Amino acid sequence: MLSRPRALPDHAHIAVLAASGASERARIEAAARRIEQRGHRVTIVDNVDHRYRHYLAGSDDERAEQLNAALRDDRYDAFFFARGGYGAMRILDRIDYEAMRANPRPLVGFSDVTAIHQALATQANVASFHGPMLNLDFYDALSQEHEEWLWRLLRGDAPLTYGFGRENVLYDGEIEGELFGGCLSLTAALTGTPYDYWPDGGIWFFEEVDEAVYRVDRMLTHLRLSGRMQRIRGVVIGKLKGCGGEAEMLELLRDFFEPLRIPVVHNLPFGHYGDNLAMPIGSTVRLDTRALAFTIAEAVVAQ
Repeated sequence: MLSRPRALPDHAHIAVLAASGASERARIEAAARRIEQRGHRVTIVDNVDHRYRHYLAGSDDERAEQLNAALRDDRYDAFFFARGGYGAMRILDRIDYEAMRANPRPLVGFSDVTAIHQALATQANVASFHGPMLNLDFYDALSQEHEEWLWRLLRGDAPLTYGFGRENVLYDGEIEGELFGGCLSLTAALTGTPYDYWPDGGIWFFEEVDEAVYRVDRMLTHLRLSGRMQRIRGVVIGKLKGCGGEAEMLELLRDFFEPLRIPVVHNLPFGHYGDNLAMPIGSTVRLDTRALAFTIAEAVVAQ
């Protein structure tokens, strides 16, 4: 199992990082004020609104330097991200993993940040959080339920249970295992690299955005052909935004996962629609489709 980061204190100092795409600073500052209303202090990295090649928040050198400076700074209690986009993969071989190994703190983000989650797991053996980011979730405001879920996870409350509906169940079952995953395209892209994280006997979760159904099919098939599907015990699928028609996607998911004979749920509220339900990577979770419950079984941070 992965090492747990330390619990978030009541009045934390949070660094907002930009390892991928650029943001509008005013939007990130407005989102930061929502976090500060909970009594936390927020520092935004300098490169959050820098633009390089139109799609990166600064050059690789700049993004890596800003990220590493934050990771090496023991004044920060947690790391959130401004947004995703693309670019985190480009600097995975430049990250100071020893800084996180020496002082593991919660790192929260989704989408392109999946690359960093997997890298932390493989290079530093540190757990992290697929969860809300400032440009979308905090700017638009999280629902009370999802915001409380996040802060309760970060301070170590457990067990925590999220209930879902019968309509979310594709295949029944009850299972417990290590939660891992993130954005499907990033997980597929990192297959075969040193940052390829796929623990045996785990519960895999994924979400995606703006991919045609056949492309989702291709990525899932790539993972199946690599031998991954035979090694998981359950699947939790989030929002698949802009990924073809709902009926066509549902048909693909049913056909793909049926041979595995494992519990599968879909359309849980995490992904690119915003209001992300945080998913604690590296934590022990239970999936029970008869009780319609997804449970974080133990504290995901160290007190």
